[in-house]
Amino acid sequence: MSEPSESVPRPEYPRPDFRRDAWLNLNGLWDFRFDDYDLGEKEGWQLGQKDFDRKILVPFPFQSKLSGIQDERFHNVVWYRRELSIPEDWKGKRILLHFGAVDYETRVWLNGRFLGSNVGGYVPFSFDVTDYVKERNLLVLRVFDAHGDQARGKQDAKLHPRGVLYMRVTGIWQTVWLEAVGEAYLTSNRIIPDIDNARMQISASLKGETEGCSLSASVCFAGNEEGKAEGKVDDGSAQLEISLPHMKLWSPETPDLYDVECKVSKNGKTLDDVRTYFGMRKVSIKNGKILLNNEPIYLKMALDQGYYPDGLYTPPSDDDLKTDVEYARLLGLNGVRKHQIVPDPRYLYWCDKIGLLVWGEMADWGMPLKMKDTFWEEWKRVVERDFNHPCIIVWVPTNERWEAYEDKECQEALIGIYQKTKALDPTRLIVDTSGYAHTKTDIVDTHEYIWKKGHDFKEKWKMPSEHKEPQRGCFPPLAKGFKFDGQPIVISEWGGYIIDKFKPILDRPIEPPRHLVEDEYGFISLYRDVVEAILNNPTISGFCYTQLYDVEGEVNGYLTYDRKWKITPERIAQIHAKSPEGTT
Repeated sequence: MSEPSESVPRPEYPRPDFRRDAWLNLNGLWDFRFDDYDLGEKEGWQLGQKDFDRKILVPFPFQSKLSGIQDERFHNVVWYRRELSIPEDWKGKRILLHFGAVDYETRVWLNGRFLGSNVGGYVPFSFDVTDYVKERNLLVLRVFDAHGDQARGKQDAKLHPRGVLYMRVTGIWQTVWLEAVGEAYLTSNRIIPDIDNARMQISASLKGETEGCSLSASVCFAGNEEGKAEGKVDDGSAQLEISLPHMKLWSPETPDLYDVECKVSKNGKTLDDVRTYFGMRKVSIKNGKILLNNEPIYLKMALDQGYYPDGLYTPPSDDDLKTDVEYARLLGLNGVRKHQIVPDPRYLYWCDKIGLLVWGEMADWGMPLKMKDTFWEEWKRVVERDFNHPCIIVWVPTNERWEAYEDKECQEALIGIYQKTKALDPTRLIVDTSGYAHTKTDIVDTHEYIWKKGHDFKEKWKMPSEHKEPQRGCFPPLAKGFKFDGQPIVISEWGGYIIDKFKPILDRPIEPPRHLVEDEYGFISLYRDVVEAILNNPTISGFCYTQLYDVEGEVNGYLTYDRKWKITPERIAQIHAKSPEGTT
């Protein structure tokens, strides 16, 4: 086992859309131990009554190289431990302990006191630890992750990953941190842009001693104040509205963002101060087309699966997240389908800043829809966490639920998830299940790997309403009993082209190639041929190529797994420069 570095990884603030100044990053070296016989709680490990025999570099999962462990075997129960001290100037404040994401079931103790638990590997959770902290403190976590009937995305439940499934991730994989707040503090501030009326609304939730408190908000653009408002906190919530007469619209071409400072005050004293940002943008549908800011937009996207060779789910640095976004833009793409993973919030931050549209997808693979309540509880928290990111224009709760084609119970589950997601966030479009067997959906998207050239596409593509029987061994876009209702159509997976000389950088079998080409020039010719055929079809509102970069045994990216170009990106951007008439 290699010894991890002493430096603190991922030192940047983890939630750029909900920032406080008084915070302490807890990333770095933690004590760590496998508990393969699940004896930890019986033996009092949570009380510090056991030596932990390893060190791990948080927030990298133990399966990753950067963790310092890189053990790819199954260990269903693992423990973390570290000492921490509270800054002197935090005395008199409430102390919050935050976890960005821990996969999958987590139990937390501080100084031997049980704080609580969390279920779900992709969502943040926190505890108010004010009443438990001392001068020196011992923080302990127990994590259970069996990779069974649970939302796990592309993590392979088998020992040796292959094909379209990859190495597993267990435990802490996003930043852990502390914050200091006043006796009343914000827990969320949902920002709703309204471009048609040149205004924005804030709906805030608070905890603590909120009686007699007020909430104020100041909106700035490029450092200049554009508007402000103040209102009373009533029963732990507050609503504000601010007009923006000189409104700037957010889009991939003009990713202009407004800064917001929200303050909770009581008797003239500031109790909490949170800074965030938002974009003025609107997503809608008209006449079967997707509109951004009331204008038709044609989606040119790639699949981005959020994996990194050395960190798996966790990129080595914030710059790696930024670079992925910059590479997508360099290719002339205006969006990505973030596939079978809920990304680090800082990835969405860079999409907001640089200008890249996102289909936000839940990592639903592994979760039977009979467990729809468990699934919904986690998916709801995903939507709530990422609501303020203007880059997200579509929510995709599930992917390739083939069983929905005939299974009435599955169809009802998908309809229920669609309806609850729409009620939770009516400002975005919802795809019930990506790929096929759609029930109730705002977009009919399809996964099409049958074309070898543009001529094939022209011959084989049919409107969804014309599909009556399963094709290519798969299922048609609409589930049995459901009719096409004029929704926008997006080809959300296609391609998968492999350039012959590129092999996996890891010891993995290559996923069976859909289309093998000799070199970069063959790739570009084939790519141009198919893209032009798609663009010339008036029934289609966008496409998503598989994929942005290779992942483990999949070698069909524009880039290798370690982010080296296989093709000249500017030549792909030239192909993407065309758009159907009347769209941007």
